[in-house]
Amino acid sequence: SESQYKKDKHDLEQSTLDALEKYVPGIRKKADHVEASTPKTFKRYTLHPSGTSFGTKFEGLKISRDLPNQINGLFHAGSVGIIMSGWLGAANYGVIVANETDKFLRQLSPSLVTASA
Repeated sequence: SESQYKKDKHDLEQSTLDALEKYVPGIRKKADHVEASTPKTFKRYTLHPSGTSFGTKFEGLKISRDLPNQINGLFHAGSVGIIMSGWLGAANYGVIVANETDKFLRQLSPSLVTASA
């Protein structure tokens, strides 16, 4: 049902924040908006409910890379990778963006990020 879907999506967002809280204490207070995507989201926006092995084309890379310059602290990682698209590109790009996000947070407040959880 739609209500169960919304509940499950909310639970996913909260469990993700719980995990992130171990590495970035107080993240809930700093997050203005939290959103999770699901296969239903993929179907709505890309018409690929099961995902795609090679994702979208590279056209979105410049937009993705420029987001932190347009909105301070907004980072994006997805299937539009720097080296390749799809699941491998998403994994690669995720690592790159995670490092950029970590650098941003450490510059913002060195005490915000803990060394280990």
